[in-house]
Amino acid sequence: MHPEGPRAVTGAQERIRRERAARIARDLSEHERGWRWYPGDGLDPGTVSAEAMRRELDRDRELVERLGTATGPEADRLRHRLKHFPVLFISAPHVEEHATGAFPGMPTPLLYATCLLDRMLRIDEFCGDRVPEVVGVLNPPAYSDAFERTLVECVAEHLPVVVGISNLSEGHHFALRIAELVKSVSPNSIVLLGGQHEDAVNPDAYRSTSERVGAMGDRQREVHRSYSLTTRQLDRLAALQTFATERERTIVDIVFAGDAVFALPELLAVVAESLPVDARALRKRLLADRARFAALPGVGQLVLVDDDTQLITSIPLSGVPIDGNKLPFIDVTRISHENLFSVFGNRPTAQVMAALGCKYSCSFCHESADAFLYNQPKIRQRTPEHVMREIRLRIDQGFDAVFFDDSTFTQNRRWLSDLLTMLEADRAAGRRFEWGCQTTVNDVDEGLLRRMGESGCSYIYFGVESAQPDAVRVQKVQQLRLLAEPTDWTEQFRRVARWCRTAGIRVGTSLQFGLGETDEQRIRTLQLVADLHREGCVPDGCVALNLNSPYPGTRQWLDLMRSDAPLPDYRDKLERHPAFETAHQFSAITGEAVSDLYHLAADILGSALHQEAVRTRQ
Repeated sequence: MHPEGPRAVTGAQERIRRERAARIARDLSEHERGWRWYPGDGLDPGTVSAEAMRRELDRDRELVERLGTATGPEADRLRHRLKHFPVLFISAPHVEEHATGAFPGMPTPLLYATCLLDRMLRIDEFCGDRVPEVVGVLNPPAYSDAFERTLVECVAEHLPVVVGISNLSEGHHFALRIAELVKSVSPNSIVLLGGQHEDAVNPDAYRSTSERVGAMGDRQREVHRSYSLTTRQLDRLAALQTFATERERTIVDIVFAGDAVFALPELLAVVAESLPVDARALRKRLLADRARFAALPGVGQLVLVDDDTQLITSIPLSGVPIDGNKLPFIDVTRISHENLFSVFGNRPTAQVMAALGCKYSCSFCHESADAFLYNQPKIRQRTPEHVMREIRLRIDQGFDAVFFDDSTFTQNRRWLSDLLTMLEADRAAGRRFEWGCQTTVNDVDEGLLRRMGESGCSYIYFGVESAQPDAVRVQKVQQLRLLAEPTDWTEQFRRVARWCRTAGIRVGTSLQFGLGETDEQRIRTLQLVADLHREGCVPDGCVALNLNSPYPGTRQWLDLMRSDAPLPDYRDKLERHPAFETAHQFSAITGEAVSDLYHLAADILGSALHQEAVRTRQ
């Protein structure tokens, strides 16, 4: 919903939407010519494959046998339902309505998980006897009564056979609430749960990683000692795993932990082969046919409850890492609203992920920890050519700006130089657009920033954290201390911000408190950013405040597992401070100290302090 309330859609607006939809369909067709599930069927996605045609003819014969030549709306509806089964996807929000941190952007984790399925459905390559029909992708920016009503109406209307929910740890409470609502309206719907939280509370992943670390040499084992866990410590985590409570066993049927890109279409193929099917029968069939999943690319497993033993069990994938260069681009046509990023003048903005992972190992971040936990390469980088193809598609689709979601976009200089060369060539040819990214102050220099600005970069979000961050907790700080001429973190940020100003790049920054800093260090951090704001290096509204919190999958979480301290249970509703996205009962700073810190920051930062940086347009 638009912030100013609902607005009537004019005829001109509707025409523009239709034209845009037609252009997107045409562009997608052009970009899909090089991808086929059945390569021998040719490269034209407009041509139905031989395998798809066989399935279609078989289904038509069955329909004739069941319905004869009946016509009319009711016969058409039944015919459609016999050929298709409804599927609903939901990206669970992580904050409530009116809270700072509501994110109305693309639900990229969910869209990446469904990208192969979306491509198969678009070019008629789904492998099941019956075909899933995606009836909706709900991605509310925040949890609200209005969203609950929309969800209930959608489920009641479509009675989806399968509902897939993606969530982060901060949104786990809402994900379970969504699953509960789905089951209350449509008890026979099969509910799937996946996302970063499920990856990070998967005891199997920790157990296998602990065994892997135990087999390492002394030096490596010392580096990764946080992952060396006892049975007692693993049991503490098992209490937080989905299915550990009776409520979860009632409202969730299957969990995806790890890669779901190939596993999701395969699961839906099993559903298609088994219709009509209930959750119990589906679980029984999956356990009896583990081999079909063991052959799939991907690292991770399906997790479910064995109804015969009542034990939580898993169905592992092959363990072969997925090459992002061989995956289809995400289907942005499914999102319910456009991104209008204020840093790009509220222009429609596409989000692109050029790489997964990060070369650093900061204690509060799960990026590199997730990779090690699932025995993946620390950085999984797409080629510049593959990324550039996606960018050009997004611009053709009507997006005016691109934001790279990579946690550290500039971490690979050679790769970045190649991409910048392509961006420069496109810019010289008249294909001009703004773009932005996020990175760290120690992974840029004056020359690189100048070149980035000349290629269209107008905004960089820096994870500064503090003017004097703890090098143990904030591992990226150590790089500056290893240089031939050691550089102070504060001075480096000041230089980088000024270089960005010269290059025409706006600076956003994330500050994190609760990492062991003193009151004096907090004031020094805030004053540093305030000074740069007054100099014109940091625009209004581009400073985000965060409180350190131990999230599953991070080194902080591992340290808690190894201690006797209680592990945060993200099933609980997070009681947030209204001004801090990450301030809740599990944070390092709580109670009145949170309000005191906010008032201190507001007094020093003034208009530099972030309010809401993203708007939506329905």
